[in-house]
Amino acid sequence: MIKIHYGQSPLLFINFIILFYSLGVYMMMKTPEISKSYTHLFCLIIVNLILAFYFTLRKYKLTFLLYLILFFLLGVMRYLSFTFIADDNIKNYDNQEITLTGIICQMPKIRQDSAGIYHLTYVVDTKSIKQKEEKTTTGKVYLYQKQKNLDNLAKINDTISATGTIRLIQNYHNPNLVDRELSAQEEGIYATFSIGKQNLKILNTSDKFSLQEFCYQIEQSFLQSMYQTMPENDANMIFAMLFGGYNIEKDILEAYSITGIIHILSVSGSHISLISLFLLSLGKFLHLPRFFNLILLLILIIFYTILCGASIPVIRASIMGLLSIIALYLEEKSTAQHLLSIIALILLLFDPLLLFNISFQLSFASTAGLVYLMPILRSKLNKLKLPSLLIDNLALTMSAQIFAFPIIIWYFTSLSLSSLLANLIIIPLLEILIILGLIAFILGFIFPFITKILFIFASLILSISNEATFLLTKIPFASIYVPPLDFPAILIYYSLIFITLNIKIRKYLYLLLQKYKFITYICSISLIVFSCYFMIKPSPLQIHFIDVGQGDACLIITPHQHSILIDTGGSINSDFDIGSYVDLPYLRHYGINKLDYLILSHADADHSGGANSILQKIPVNHLIIADEDKDLYAKILKLPLNNPLLAKAIIAKENTTFNLEDIHFQFLQNDEKENLKSSNDSSNVLKLTYHNFSVLFTGDLPQTQEKYLLNKNIASTILKVAHHGSKTSSSQEFLEHVRPQLAIISVGKYNSFGHPNKEVLDRLNNLPTKILRTDEKGAIVIYTDGYNYSLKTFLN
Repeated sequence: MIKIHYGQSPLLFINFIILFYSLGVYMMMKTPEISKSYTHLFCLIIVNLILAFYFTLRKYKLTFLLYLILFFLLGVMRYLSFTFIADDNIKNYDNQEITLTGIICQMPKIRQDSAGIYHLTYVVDTKSIKQKEEKTTTGKVYLYQKQKNLDNLAKINDTISATGTIRLIQNYHNPNLVDRELSAQEEGIYATFSIGKQNLKILNTSDKFSLQEFCYQIEQSFLQSMYQTMPENDANMIFAMLFGGYNIEKDILEAYSITGIIHILSVSGSHISLISLFLLSLGKFLHLPRFFNLILLLILIIFYTILCGASIPVIRASIMGLLSIIALYLEEKSTAQHLLSIIALILLLFDPLLLFNISFQLSFASTAGLVYLMPILRSKLNKLKLPSLLIDNLALTMSAQIFAFPIIIWYFTSLSLSSLLANLIIIPLLEILIILGLIAFILGFIFPFITKILFIFASLILSISNEATFLLTKIPFASIYVPPLDFPAILIYYSLIFITLNIKIRKYLYLLLQKYKFITYICSISLIVFSCYFMIKPSPLQIHFIDVGQGDACLIITPHQHSILIDTGGSINSDFDIGSYVDLPYLRHYGINKLDYLILSHADADHSGGANSILQKIPVNHLIIADEDKDLYAKILKLPLNNPLLAKAIIAKENTTFNLEDIHFQFLQNDEKENLKSSNDSSNVLKLTYHNFSVLFTGDLPQTQEKYLLNKNIASTILKVAHHGSKTSSSQEFLEHVRPQLAIISVGKYNSFGHPNKEVLDRLNNLPTKILRTDEKGAIVIYTDGYNYSLKTFLN
């Protein structure tokens, strides 16, 4: 029997502590309203601690349970304390125009758009704000500014003043997207502050030495020397591998993502492992004393970490990378396992939000794979009599991917079958390139000529590796769709791994199953019956209102998995590709790899701007557009007029209909469209009918066109409110004819149009209609069997 009550299984005990602490953090993240009484919580922790100490002295068998409860409560406490917002925090001035004074604490990020305008992003540690009176503040903000040139840049430690509007950090609230708000809060950043083209006043220029600025200048001079020797794209890519960043061509980024090696383009634990491995091998070759070699390694890793900006993710990567090397070189693997768990617990105690950080999740899972699984795989592969280098690469890649599998498919919903080949062929080339780059960086201060030769070799290696990567993306099943696992499935997955790797638990479970055979049979049969029931149970019709900010996008999934996408969202004056970064991840999360219909209500960018990426990435059987000039669609879809899909596009007319299964779709708009003032006037109006349930999709239809629908059957269970709740739509007469039970408003927070308008909200509130908004609830999903419906929102 497994015993953990007196410390016989310390590793198991530590891992259970991490689990219960994480459950406390997770519970509070999901249900923050449960407890906000710090006094009661603190008292519970003290009482639990006293009881745990007392029972430890008395050596009670179940004492360990008290410690698990203690760490669960600590998880709750740490989450509450870490997310506590003080009264003077800058976040409390949301959507207010202020004059802010603060200190620049990071080098600005600079991007130049196609018009030649520079977009600057500063991180400012706020000190005070001024409205009617001056008040002190705490917390950091992202400060956004546009400039025609790079004159008058603020530097680290400069005190600045600027006037603008404070806004909370915005995230698209859909499943499986990285939470930008939580990631920023890890670094103490709570809001954004946009000043447009207004001047940034530098109140006080700091003369203090800044290590970050010094490293930044060294990096930039190194980058400039690279530009002089190799193509700009090659220089940017090698620089990204060495110091982090994604100033890289989109097609290369996508190829690296498909082959599962995109981690090499940012400073990660693998970089630190590689540098450590090279230095240890070099020290061994030079016969350096082991202790001296390890001290030298530690100094160089600290130097590299500072050079890369010493941000929290880089520091975390350094810790995980060094741990990986320790895991590979320690003869006693249990020491590395203990070390991994202790470091993870310390990091989570320090920053509980790491639990939701994709970088930490992947780093920890991959390192756990190296620590727990790699030695076993290596011993199994040794029996194949393959070269040791090949065995190490195979064992490393497979162990890391097996442990990180649920995380990878949750965020990316795909498994790279080409990853194994990429890790065997391309990663070694890129590792050589990184080492060459770092040697060139060091020698550049002394031997510039040798540095240029190394740059030429690095550029050549990069070209070869890029070509090889593109070839790998073309092999059959280079990347396959895998549906994301829900929480119970993830728990079962890691439990099975845990049981497989732990001999004691395997033996204990085997004896337990033998002892209670009857109960085991009953549970097994029940599991099979329940699985069969859920497999044959009729699926509901699903209507998803996707959070695309200030725009519209609605996904319909039929009971037999046919799919229709109505609009895609998009930005008018932004380089952000909403189709690639919001729509496609959402479709893949729900297993949509093709569309039966893509329906565009009209050609405005906030409804059709993401369609180009969707048409490029997944098959679309039918494209339905509004009765507008096809030149408008060719422009917004970035397609030539003679493109087959555009040429065959169906122009929706009044009473155009189609059916999917038992679901009827009918277009209801007025065909006599004369003297149209805008694209909104041409908006498609579509009614979905499924037994007794119906939805009316209205695009941006204005009141001038609504009157043509009053003599039609527009009564619907659910209304997608026209034009994001603009006062130019949704007349009282029209709403009374529709009389919806539920009104959905797809709208972006802080939009400049004032949507949704108060008059429209008042009209809806005068009806027995419930209102849901994507800016408040995130993605909204309706489930219906055609008679009754239920709904789920991403944000509670």
